[in-house]
Amino acid sequence: MRTSGHCRECATRRLCLGAGLGDDSLDALSGCMTPSEPMQRGQYLYRAGDAAAGCYIVRSGAYKTVVNDGQGGEHVIGFHFPGEMLALGGQSEGRHTDSAVALDTSTACRVPMERLPRLWTLGTGPSLLRLIGQQDQLSAQHQTTLARSGAETRVAGFLVSLATRMERQGRATERLPLPMSRTDLANHLGMTLECLSRIFGRMTRAGVITAGRHHVIAQQPERLRALAFGTADA
Repeated sequence: MRTSGHCRECATRRLCLGAGLGDDSLDALSGCMTPSEPMQRGQYLYRAGDAAAGCYIVRSGAYKTVVNDGQGGEHVIGFHFPGEMLALGGQSEGRHTDSAVALDTSTACRVPMERLPRLWTLGTGPSLLRLIGQQDQLSAQHQTTLARSGAETRVAGFLVSLATRMERQGRATERLPLPMSRTDLANHLGMTLECLSRIFGRMTRAGVITAGRHHVIAQQPERLRALAFGTADA
């Protein structure tokens, strides 16, 4: 794949390391980052145990990250959308500790560790720190969501967080994309598929959301936020 100039042409650059850079710097940035070929649903960007010598930034589509519990069980630890980072956890050990799987037609750019000094001289330092901070914030929010006892609160918390991420991308915050399967979403939220289905049905009947196959429409965003913070009932 041609890499020269790909950052200048990328619609995601304002969310990525290219935010605020001029054309010359964007072309130099293109030489530091390698975009993947388009990946189809179910294809692996990387697998747990692979050598990790850099991180990734989602360019298009979406990915899930998963870990195995050593007994054949798989746990979905995150979903990643354009402009968000993956593979930060593997840098300390030199091996990826999770696996990243495409949820639909997706691409990601690899940022090699050895290129970081060069990236910094291009003026990408603030953007890099912002992306790392956003990923840390998402992880903390997910841990807070899982700590909540109510299943409705966990589902609402995820949807509110997803709305914030869509707003960051400049997308509508009422129509929320769900490229993941319901099974993966239930796994991520620490509940059964049946429980998740009941909650979606309950919220839909209450007029809080409308749940489609690959999206959720927030009909009452304020009430959804109240549910997320445990101050309202579905």
